[in-house]
Amino acid sequence: MKRAELIRALQAFTAPLSRRLRVLLQRSQVLLTKYNGKIRILQVQVPGGQALSDVEHLEPFGFTSHAPQGAEAIVLAFGGNGSHSVGLLVGDRRYRLVIEEGEAAIYNQQGDFLKMGKDGTATLKTATKAVIDAPATEITGSLQVTGATTLLNTLSVASAATLQNTLSVSMTIAAGGQITAPGAVFAGAMTAASATVGGVEFASHAHSYTDDGSAMTTGGAQ
Repeated sequence: MKRAELIRALQAFTAPLSRRLRVLLQRSQVLLTKYNGKIRILQVQVPGGQALSDVEHLEPFGFTSHAPQGAEAIVLAFGGNGSHSVGLLVGDRRYRLVIEEGEAAIYNQQGDFLKMGKDGTATLKTATKAVIDAPATEITGSLQVTGATTLLNTLSVASAATLQNTLSVSMTIAAGGQITAPGAVFAGAMTAASATVGGVEFASHAHSYTDDGSAMTTGGAQ
């Protein structure tokens, strides 16, 4: 058998398998997403225009995402006929972040993201606010706040506290060290070793006055 005939014979032999593999794993487009309980169900369009419904979106444990319409999906068809298909990966290049080697991030359609940078910095960006719903929050390092800070309950400071903007406290503030704030509003009580608010240092602040013709100085913050 000549070489060309051998190649044709091999192509004819493998053609059914090749077609089956193309049907088995296909790159598709998400048309619709719905839920059956906690199971996410996709309707996708495979190459050639055929639509597949009831495609379960499989995800790794601990992570979930609901991609927008038009996202891309890798669909695996068990049996090779599309009757039982699952979506393995769903992504959308329209909203994907461009990051550097060694970095990782999660993001959404609105442009919010949490990125782990290669320099060890974690960056959280949101358009409105970040909400922490936990009974307690611990920060082992320093905390710097450049905007206004509002506390609806007690603030306890074991060492020094410096605020670059406004601090509003509606309850009680207690500090074992110094508090420095250019602007502060206290609706409750404040206890601190020393405090500087609005440029006034309370521990050493005093006023001069005259009593019966004698120059006098008040004894402490007034």
